[in-house]
Amino acid sequence: MKIATYQFESKLGQVDYNLNKIITILESEEVNNFDIVVFPEMSDTGYDMQVIKDYAVVWGNDHLTPIMQLAVKQNICIILGLSEKVEDKVYNTVAVIDNTGNLTYKYRKTHLVTIKPISEELFITPGDHLGIFSILGIKVGVMTCYELRFPEIARTLTLRGIQILFVPTAWPFARVDHFVSLLIARAIENQIFIVACGRVGTDAGIKFAGNSMIIDPFGKIIARASDSLEGIVSGIVDLNQIEQSRNLINALDERRSDLYKLG
Repeated sequence: MKIATYQFESKLGQVDYNLNKIITILESEEVNNFDIVVFPEMSDTGYDMQVIKDYAVVWGNDHLTPIMQLAVKQNICIILGLSEKVEDKVYNTVAVIDNTGNLTYKYRKTHLVTIKPISEELFITPGDHLGIFSILGIKVGVMTCYELRFPEIARTLTLRGIQILFVPTAWPFARVDHFVSLLIARAIENQIFIVACGRVGTDAGIKFAGNSMIIDPFGKIIARASDSLEGIVSGIVDLNQIEQSRNLINALDERRSDLYKLG
């Protein structure tokens, strides 16, 4: 399976511009011959809470139709971080569009950033379920950015059978070392593939980390983008490596669940 991530800089609050940029990327030869293409968190609005609140999109065919059509034309699946407005609520959502052009799944970020000055919890409504779905016949999971700090999420998804974990992000460059360490740790401890797509550029004084990457179940970085440049990184995901890593180190089966209960 060939997977690509495309990191870019959204223009803050310019939803039409950003969506058109995604369309242009999907029309380009750069994404030809990939099975899945992943885009960053909040690709449509940029990442500033007041802007997201003011410009969050009510989902409908008007903004997703061109992207769905390109999924069919290019024969690719698309995983895309977007804003989502439902009545008076705003969600930080990931859309999953398959290669038949259908919106097959959406995940609403469940663990919100309470770090100031971001304070997502003041503007965003949390989702109420973890992200697990099938794409191209493979069970996969999704989490968003800050949720990397909660190993329980990745472990729960792994125990439910995922083989790849997708992570759209807008991670601050100030904590880029955390980002890289957490991605590698989630891959090693769960023996799964991790595919992270990050933002570049700056919104509201926050510089983003870029560093989109694909990591194998042994913790090896297959592909990694820069911390500042827009563009694509890609890699071959060989799912046989999951079984190979677990045969070599049988840590998942050697868990002592009887010792992990709280209280």
